[in-house]
Amino acid sequence: MANTKITNPELFNLGDSTSATQLPVMTTTQRIAMNAPPSLTVDYLVVAGGGGGARSAFTSGGASGGGGGAGEYLYKTAQTLTAGGSGYTVTVGDGGSAGASGVSATNGGNSVFIDTTLGGGYGGTGNNSTYSPGASGGSGGGSGINGSTVYAGGSSTATSPGLGNAGGASTSASSAYGAGGGGGAGTAGSNGTSSTGGNGGTGVQNSITSTATFYAGGGGGGSFNNNNVGSGGSGVGGNANARAAGSPGTSNTGSGGGGGSYSGSAHTNGASGGSGIVILKYATSDIASYTATGLTPTETIVGTDTILSFTTVGTGTITFTSSTPTGTISTGEMIFNSTTDKVEYWDGTKWYGITYESQAESPYNSVLYTGNGNTSNPQTNIGFNPDLVWIADTDAGNYNPIQDSVRGVDSVLVTALNSGELSSAWRNSYGQITSFDSDGFNVSDGSGNTNSNFNQSGRDYVAWCFKAGGAAVANTNGNIASQVSANVAGGFSVVKWSGNDTTGGTIGHGLSSTPELTIIKKTSANANWQVSLNASVTGQEGYMNLDATAGLYTTYPLYYTSSNSTVLSSNGTSTTTRLYNNQSADYIAYCFHSVAGVSKVGSFLGTGVAGKKITLDFQPAWLMIKRSSTTGDWTVIDNKINTASIKRNYIKINEIGAENTATTGIVFESDGFSFSGGSFNQSGQTAIYLAFA
Repeated sequence: MANTKITNPELFNLGDSTSATQLPVMTTTQRIAMNAPPSLTVDYLVVAGGGGGARSAFTSGGASGGGGGAGEYLYKTAQTLTAGGSGYTVTVGDGGSAGASGVSATNGGNSVFIDTTLGGGYGGTGNNSTYSPGASGGSGGGSGINGSTVYAGGSSTATSPGLGNAGGASTSASSAYGAGGGGGAGTAGSNGTSSTGGNGGTGVQNSITSTATFYAGGGGGGSFNNNNVGSGGSGVGGNANARAAGSPGTSNTGSGGGGGSYSGSAHTNGASGGSGIVILKYATSDIASYTATGLTPTETIVGTDTILSFTTVGTGTITFTSSTPTGTISTGEMIFNSTTDKVEYWDGTKWYGITYESQAESPYNSVLYTGNGNTSNPQTNIGFNPDLVWIADTDAGNYNPIQDSVRGVDSVLVTALNSGELSSAWRNSYGQITSFDSDGFNVSDGSGNTNSNFNQSGRDYVAWCFKAGGAAVANTNGNIASQVSANVAGGFSVVKWSGNDTTGGTIGHGLSSTPELTIIKKTSANANWQVSLNASVTGQEGYMNLDATAGLYTTYPLYYTSSNSTVLSSNGTSTTTRLYNNQSADYIAYCFHSVAGVSKVGSFLGTGVAGKKITLDFQPAWLMIKRSSTTGDWTVIDNKINTASIKRNYIKINEIGAENTATTGIVFESDGFSFSGGSFNQSGQTAIYLAFA
């Protein structure tokens, strides 16, 4: 259903009267206060810290240390919470400390969210004269050694539905000293056997974060025999190590530390347990916001869910604000929310915003013109002063030249070639744009009027025009200075910089969101054009060459994790990777991100048959498509060279050539575009697209 648009946010005419109705004005907090405290539904995982592994002995003599027990594991789904109020306590327990000379290992710390889970028990230490049993805890610690006596491991104190198991026992053989493995959430720790330390109990796998991860594995028990030490449970518990201290439990899994082993007259320390973790998962639409104090969670969005992971040891609180309050508000009641700057109404279940803000203006328009063979052929009625003009000859071979206002009128690039900026001799022969004007641009034919790419007499051209921000301004957001002309509302900017041939360079792009598609070109020397694509478009960060047909490369992408809403990254670590963005050379970049109602960067999987539709929130006027899963041309379809309902005419911008006609085409619909066959919709192949209204 289309959004209702209101041109004045606080005045709403509800009848035939010429007067207007003033809506109540309040903040989001005030709006929520009108409702009774709502309930929320949350899944949560709470794992306590793992116990520390024991040292091989306090005094001299043959012995081995028990593995630390895992912290108690608790997972609950669809739990009802209350929004507001004082919130909920969150505690992440630390791992228990390692056993060392004269010092016993310690239990892991408790973790808390609604329920309390208990830290894992520490491993037992012993030799022929001194013995320390494995401690009880969420899962028990493995037993140490004392002569030929069998000692049980520590017991589990976990309370159902929390999970924990006992630690393993020591060996009964007086001439062999295998300590028990720490208990895990999945199984008990293994007993020590002849010359072999017991393995830690297995952990439990959980996919609350959408990635299957093991938690709460027990630590492996040490051994008198250097080559037969116990392994940590499920790859997250700490291993015992021959002739070396044990390995710690994996952080944020609540796993036990590995026990120490005895070698000759040498005793080795145990290892610390892994810290615990608290993870919450809820439907994003159900919770408007949360406030965390003391501990800061890592927030990720997976599909329709929000996941909050608390990984820092300590204690804090979290308070939720619901998106679905239930109370005394009348269905249909409307307010002006000064926090969101929107008119909102209550449908009896949720508050919904009514869009009243003006829609961003498209930064794109195009014009068809015929060359006159003169040094001047002004084109008008563009509707703005263009900052980027891309020209194609629809009659015959054309280099598809491109010029922008940031580099200036004497700087021509060609998308079908890897050349840098073309020389004055080339411009004199083939023509150029001579000015960017308030409502268009002016073109010249070049000498002899025989090879003009801009204005050859009698030839037909299309010019695709884009509006950035006018005259470029200095941008120092990155550590490499740039000159930027940015249309922030339109999601388009032109960026110019000089590379410094270093790793870790960042370049301010002038937009308010991370660019999803960036066309980048070295201008001072030859190099392929790079079209760099954000992972939100392709599923993985990568690039394709605008002057070639190959599919997506992921080896040397421009975008790394440091690219964001302020800067582009140039993290190339070699001459090859810096070729596209940060050699000692000059560069130009054209940056795009999607804007509601105006533009869209996206991808689709082809079906090869008519009827497949890509839904947008606007009718496209210009569309660029390129297969990313295999080779294919860069094709542009627009509504000026295509007047029929099924648009079959297109330009290949990666090669020199005239307008082409496909067997099947594309229909520009009011809310997107659809395919009449497989020409641009190859079955089983993924393609990216850039569309403008």
